[in-house]
Amino acid sequence: MKALFTTFPAYGHLLPMLPLAEAAVAAGDTVLVATHETLHAATRAFGPPLPALLAENESRSGADVLAYRTDSARLLDANVALFTTTYADLAFDELLSLAETERPDVIVGEQWDYLGPLVAARLGIPWVVFVHSPATDIDAVLTAGAAKAGAHRGLTFPTPLATVRLWPEWLETTPPTTTALPISSQPYDAPARADIPAFTGDRPVVLVTLGTVVDDLPLLRSAVQAVLDAGADALVTTGFTATPADLGAVATPDRVRAVSFAPIAQLLDHAHAVLAAVGSGTTLAALSRGLPLALIPKIANQPLVASLVTALGAGLTVDSPASLPTAIPSLLTTPSLREAATTARSRLATRPSPTTVWTTLRSHLR
Repeated sequence: MKALFTTFPAYGHLLPMLPLAEAAVAAGDTVLVATHETLHAATRAFGPPLPALLAENESRSGADVLAYRTDSARLLDANVALFTTTYADLAFDELLSLAETERPDVIVGEQWDYLGPLVAARLGIPWVVFVHSPATDIDAVLTAGAAKAGAHRGLTFPTPLATVRLWPEWLETTPPTTTALPISSQPYDAPARADIPAFTGDRPVVLVTLGTVVDDLPLLRSAVQAVLDAGADALVTTGFTATPADLGAVATPDRVRAVSFAPIAQLLDHAHAVLAAVGSGTTLAALSRGLPLALIPKIANQPLVASLVTALGAGLTVDSPASLPTAIPSLLTTPSLREAATTARSRLATRPSPTTVWTTLRSHLR
């Protein structure tokens, strides 16, 4: 069987799906990962890179979706267009051509990829949706935007053959009503070991990560300094848009280790706690290891994710850089945070493995 995995062109959308793709490969199936070539897991490249997509969307809408912390009608329209009509205009034809050439038996797309299902509808291919993040207030509006993009091409947005749910129902504001295949959280890893310099001494290590795109170096530096001031060492990722050298004077050689990117599973091997910009994949990866989080929400659904983890008791929300000096000591010394994270780890571990889920999906496709 041949499976085509599709994703919006951002690592946070792609990486949570890869354990399922790897399970398909292990089962002897052919897997193609389709996204822009700058995402290193891509095996079939198509569409624009994220910066070009953002620039085109801003040109059309007059709104920069990365520049706002609060919703507005203008921002909402721009966000919907980014994932639906703008992306479809730039990339639908390429993905359709790719699928016509490869003729997959199934298309598996992450929840905010609205091109895969439209291509599936055009070619009559089953579509499976992979849910890696909690439901939001704008999901219905996004679906309407996808329907608009489909109608422009004479297509009706399809119903998925199945839903694979990585984000657990007990971390939702409102439990979902749709039937789904739960899947365990497997932090992204790679066969090659990343070069992560070891720490010396017995200080706790806090993983500091603002994601694969870091557009706020002052915030990253402040976060690292707060970790050091709290008596911990900092393992820092600077993403693909900055380098470890950009940390500047805060990167003291004996207390800070920095890499541009490394698999989250390997980073967490070193961590006692996590300070992060609330990506859903990073959040679940940390919880799957029983690690408490300090969360710095900035854009998109990050405030929602932060509120859900804080309500669970496994993390705390950092509302501004000024709160970092008090937040990090609390992260390291509050027993209830680690206890709640440990409970979350146990609950996540009971969910079916990617291998089990892929076997179930294959049975649906026979």
